[in-house]
Amino acid sequence: MTPPDQADARGVEASRELIDEGHRLEDAGSLDAALAKYRDAVSASPHYPRAHLNVGNALQRLGRNTEAVAALETALRIDPAYMPAQFNLGHLHLGAGNLDAADVALRAAMKLDPALPDPAIALANVLELRQRPLEAEQQLREVMARTPSCAPAAYNLGLLLQKRGETDEAEHMFRVCVAADPVFLPACAALGTLLRNAGLSRTAEPWYRRVLAANPHAVETWGALLLSLHNRDDLSAQQIFAEHQHFGAAFPEDPKARIERTTRTARHARIRVGFVSGDFVQHPVALFLRPLLEHIDRAHFEVFCYSNNRTEDWMTQEIRSRVDHWQNIEGQDDAGAAQRIRADELDVLVDLSGHCARSRLLLFNLGCAPVQATWLGYLHSTGMGSIDFRISDDQADPVGRTEHLHTEQLLRLPGCQWCYSPVLDVPRAPMRSREGVAGVVFGSFNHHSKISERCIVLWSRVLSAVPDSTLRIYNAWPGRATSALPQRFQQQGINAGRVSTHTGMDIDKYFAAIGDVDIALDSFPYNGGTTTFDILWMEVPLVALAGDRPVSRSGVSILTSLGMPELIAATDDEYVAINARLAANAPWRLRLRETLRTRMLASPLMDPRRFAQAFEDGLRRMLDVSRSA
Repeated sequence: MTPPDQADARGVEASRELIDEGHRLEDAGSLDAALAKYRDAVSASPHYPRAHLNVGNALQRLGRNTEAVAALETALRIDPAYMPAQFNLGHLHLGAGNLDAADVALRAAMKLDPALPDPAIALANVLELRQRPLEAEQQLREVMARTPSCAPAAYNLGLLLQKRGETDEAEHMFRVCVAADPVFLPACAALGTLLRNAGLSRTAEPWYRRVLAANPHAVETWGALLLSLHNRDDLSAQQIFAEHQHFGAAFPEDPKARIERTTRTARHARIRVGFVSGDFVQHPVALFLRPLLEHIDRAHFEVFCYSNNRTEDWMTQEIRSRVDHWQNIEGQDDAGAAQRIRADELDVLVDLSGHCARSRLLLFNLGCAPVQATWLGYLHSTGMGSIDFRISDDQADPVGRTEHLHTEQLLRLPGCQWCYSPVLDVPRAPMRSREGVAGVVFGSFNHHSKISERCIVLWSRVLSAVPDSTLRIYNAWPGRATSALPQRFQQQGINAGRVSTHTGMDIDKYFAAIGDVDIALDSFPYNGGTTTFDILWMEVPLVALAGDRPVSRSGVSILTSLGMPELIAATDDEYVAINARLAANAPWRLRLRETLRTRMLASPLMDPRRFAQAFEDGLRRMLDVSRSA
């Protein structure tokens, strides 16, 4: 490259000053003005690669990727050894999904500066997206070998290992990351979620709190924290609700949006109802929504779905085929998505996620519909003032007993808040051939995170009351969490050999495993939902322990609708006694094995037309309440 003469030197100096001005504008949020300064910097010194680099970076942030690529390629024509442009070009291609081009650019950047970790970390991302995880892992381990305290490499390696089920080493890498960089917030959140999934929600809380202390508006971390609280048997219902209120206070509804939405009037022949979810895939939310969409009265209701998930599968196609309008809002910011939803002039907008993954709760603060409700995906108050109603039933939320745990008004459906339709055509399972209590097999099928200390204590009491029984725990979290489970029972006086653990399985094996036990044990304080339906569909009895909050009363709601109050326990002692009677009474279990599926088919739990009518009436009631307010 020809050395610059004196005039070029003056141009470079002017260019640097313009770049500094652009950075200040960018820091102030004026990206368009910053881009103009960077273009002035190019004019001041057309052969200065840094000026073209800044133009490219600004264009990328503005979403103008084609122009950004051109600017970075210009910088590299001026100086092919300019590593920042080479790396940013690779990163830009990665973000745009151009994996082949990203691979080439990032490898070139690595050659230009082999000691710099960033290109190798980005290349590992490319390799993982190209379904080459072992090569991705090798890249990250090489970075860690050169720079053991490289926080981003440790974090990405932790994510890679976690996906592969190597949870213990993943936890170690997340801890390495936060030891190297205590404010590496994604690793703190990931560590919290890993611990929660391992059944250690209490231990997870400080990691979520660390994120929120640094960023009180980290909405995804708020959701992970609130979800984890439901697994805790050391917190009262009021304490958990108070945390949801704190969330609502951190994210208040826009006052102007509230006035605008509550004064809006319907002008359409059909009631327009919208559903927002990231789970319009093979997921419990879609499973329970499907019967409603199949039977809702399309002459009187117009249905909209807003998906917050780019992934689509066969269930997505089913859902899409049963609605009038479909819109994918994944990747749109809240303002843009809310504008899109408001343009549809809905009467009612229903959240289906609550504080679970891929939620878009903050949309509801922007006045999307005159009536806003939450249902199905999160069995608790959202804590938000912008959600008017929570849809439930009178068993999960008995009148007069849980209103104080809600910021929303409760809209109780008659019977049950769910309508079940099995995801697969699963054959009935044969009755296990046993007499009396000998060899009775208990099974747990809920997510590992729901196995609280109270579960261990009460399940141990059940095993003690049924001396020859065994317990199989499915859906156990891999690693130390799984191996520790039998020891936790041993501390309660149960021989560890009576408890076996089984990690994840495909859905066919899941149903087969249910059919191969005699009695299922529910989790508490966070009950099973879909799992309970699946267990009963496989004609396996389950005892519900009635709790004092919605997530602790799912079993009560389901069994009441099934007309089986004899399987509902009001106290811990009753819970142990009913399970022991089931174990001792083989004829009772046989009758259940022969009749449960038939009883389910004849119950409100599997009557989609009745459920759809009840839901339609609920929508009308919410609108009536809103209009009379």
